[in-house]
Amino acid sequence: MTSEDKSAPRPGAVAILPRPPFDWRGTGPIDFTRMQTLVIRRSQFVAAPGALCFPGGGIEPGETAAQAARREFREEVGLDVAVTRLLAENRTPSGAPLYWFAARALSDDPNPRVTVQPAEVAEYQWRTLVELLDDPDFLPNNHEIVRGIVEGRIALR
Repeated sequence: MTSEDKSAPRPGAVAILPRPPFDWRGTGPIDFTRMQTLVIRRSQFVAAPGALCFPGGGIEPGETAAQAARREFREEVGLDVAVTRLLAENRTPSGAPLYWFAARALSDDPNPRVTVQPAEVAEYQWRTLVELLDDPDFLPNNHEIVRGIVEGRIALR
């Protein structure tokens, strides 16, 4: 954003975290009907209240999209993650660029301690990508990316 264009929407970053102990080094096909990912339900205090989506948010001045994805994960659900790679890019409904990353838990614990930040997150859930595509609460701009992953057009690993 330039100093002349303060009305431009701020770019954002999102990370998809499979429930541990997902094997990122695996080479076989992923069963998206079984692999769970961490999703949040947005609080009543943010845009799209009650919607399901992945942890993420705006990129702050001076940080990379990957750094923003890690920071947002910590802020929203209290988890430190490793952002492993850029999966895709799309745009928010307001037109801001949105960068999608794969994330890896820093522990193999299948029940990591999740602590939601109530100003932004009402709850968290572990859900399969296939389930999310059928959930009417799942944010519409998330569908494009998740459908691409499930259909094999976007490689999760």
